[in-house]
Amino acid sequence: MIRHTLSVWLIALLLPGILISEGNSEPYVTPPLEILYSGVTSLDTGSGVLIGLSSWDVDSLTSPCSQKRIILKSSDTSSVVQWKSKWRCALPVVTFQKKNYILPIANNLPEIETLSDVSTTTLENTLKAGSILRTDYKLSSLNIRQFFDNIDTVLAARKRKYSLPLASVSLPTKSTHLPNSPRPFRADSTDGIHHGWDFYTSEGTPVTAIEDGTIIHVKRDFSWQEMAHLHDGDSDIEKQENLDTYRGNTVYLKTVSGHVAIYAHLESIPEDMYEGKRVGQGTVLWHVGGSAVPDKKYLYHLHFELALNPLNDVKAGTFEHTDVLLWPWYSKGKTTNWVSEHDDSLFE
Repeated sequence: MIRHTLSVWLIALLLPGILISEGNSEPYVTPPLEILYSGVTSLDTGSGVLIGLSSWDVDSLTSPCSQKRIILKSSDTSSVVQWKSKWRCALPVVTFQKKNYILPIANNLPEIETLSDVSTTTLENTLKAGSILRTDYKLSSLNIRQFFDNIDTVLAARKRKYSLPLASVSLPTKSTHLPNSPRPFRADSTDGIHHGWDFYTSEGTPVTAIEDGTIIHVKRDFSWQEMAHLHDGDSDIEKQENLDTYRGNTVYLKTVSGHVAIYAHLESIPEDMYEGKRVGQGTVLWHVGGSAVPDKKYLYHLHFELALNPLNDVKAGTFEHTDVLLWPWYSKGKTTNWVSEHDDSLFE
């Protein structure tokens, strides 16, 4: 088992001039993998991390990223390894004893948008593994501490409910306005299922962000000519791309918790709503319109969906708009009655 004293000894040996504080006297339980240091050491050029393992079996430390490892110490009960990625990786994740951890490499720190793609278990493992690094300011930089703070932010968001996308409009209750209501009139070109909620209100009603997040896709300036160029609908992706056309002017907001909120049938969207823009909860994204709504009886409403992030550690940070189209929507496979009964667990 790796002891806290080993961490102190190692850093003191490799990083002259850094003083290690003793900290408090509370019992310290060493995780199977412990991140001891992140940055440039005297061992090598470039940034890397020093890792303590509760095993001699260094070969069981694996990663989908191309890596370079130097074994610094190995005994029957523990090992210390310097780990570097050979080139920038979307998510520098390693696996040890069937658990995943994100390594905070100083020049390869994932942004919060990438962290929101990561499973809750991996994020929690990373916090435990980095407890010494995070709390001792002599061992970590401001950016690395921000990396851990971002993990806290994602985990906290996953425990909270979303705000409603229209502050002045309640959740719909009519079954035809809820997810999983059938849409047989477009079954030949889509999956024939309604994926979200329809909020009926007046034209120009402000539409707001349900959570802090990042705009990842904007479809603006819808034209009815697009309907003449729908796919045959022979594959799942063709069906979902057709459905995206039916949404009209659309904003895709990737929430901090990881899921993607889809706002459809908006008015023409201005240029200051752009992909990559970070927005806070409650920010007005644009306004209710009637783009791509053919029947004037149903013209002005917000169609709102929630695409559920698969939280895949290997693909984190690499998802594209077409990937999101194929994510399951909230309540997929459930009845509209189930949706009505569980809406309160999703929204404030």
